[in-house]
Amino acid sequence: MRSALIAEPAIPVATALRRFLESAGYAVIVVSTASEALREVRTSPPEVVLASLTPTLDGEELCRELKQEAPGIPVLLLYMPEEENPEERSAKAGADACLVGPLKRTTVVTCVGLLLQLYETRAASRPPAPPAPPEAESEDSMARKLGLEGPGSADFDFLKRLLLMEVKRSRRYRYPIALLLLELDQLTERTAHLGASQRTTLLAEMLGLISGGVRDIDVIVPTTEGKFVAFFPHTPKVGALIVAERLRQRLKTLSRLPNMSVSMGLSVFEPSPVRGQTQVSFGNLMKDASEALRKAQADGGDRVEFIERENPEGEPPPED
Repeated sequence: MRSALIAEPAIPVATALRRFLESAGYAVIVVSTASEALREVRTSPPEVVLASLTPTLDGEELCRELKQEAPGIPVLLLYMPEEENPEERSAKAGADACLVGPLKRTTVVTCVGLLLQLYETRAASRPPAPPAPPEAESEDSMARKLGLEGPGSADFDFLKRLLLMEVKRSRRYRYPIALLLLELDQLTERTAHLGASQRTTLLAEMLGLISGGVRDIDVIVPTTEGKFVAFFPHTPKVGALIVAERLRQRLKTLSRLPNMSVSMGLSVFEPSPVRGQTQVSFGNLMKDASEALRKAQADGGDRVEFIERENPEGEPPPED
């Protein structure tokens, strides 16, 4: 079991972070002071450290001390939304990445996983020498190393189970559902100049922007680097298109890749208010969204395309 140390004095925040990581299979230790964090690192080193910046805990100073004593442990700094220049400050402190609140489970778990994979890749490829930035990798090979593939990943399996359940509910209780596939345009080419730690921070920022643009009931799952699946329950076509456009604009604000464009494919199912309704499944929602995504990319990217499943009258209802 992987281990993580959280340095966070605020009990509600520490509890949420612990819950996020434990749900992903991590063994978690929580401390409230820098001295406690250093003692834990010396006696029982964790595989990753998350440290906040608060009036009573200077996560940046803690990071500097950790990097002197245990440079092989990745450090993720957590900043409040009002903090200025968090990326620049975290880099000066020697952190491997940073996240800016409000924090969501997918963002935290994925970023921690990225850091661990980055360090494992460095250790495996250069055991005799100090770690150096790895050479640029293809998107597919990086995705395999990061464990973000769709089929077989825990998050993707969770999304599939959720969709299967929501599809049945949508048919029975007649509420709309929407599925959105997002893929950043030419991400591999645009990030070729970035080092591994910079790519990690960039991916975390992407997740933060996407998660910050949706509701708490919506689900965002990364499938490969720069590709995401978003599920919107109780969302008709009009609402889903509004959210998709909002996400398209938000991703243009990436600090490391300004004006980044994204292609999106949207699939929507809106049950008829009458009893007869067409069949809908996880498979055909994914198929429709994939076709819409390919159309968006073929038309030049930086756009949202959608496919809506019609609900012809008189078709017998599916059996549950």
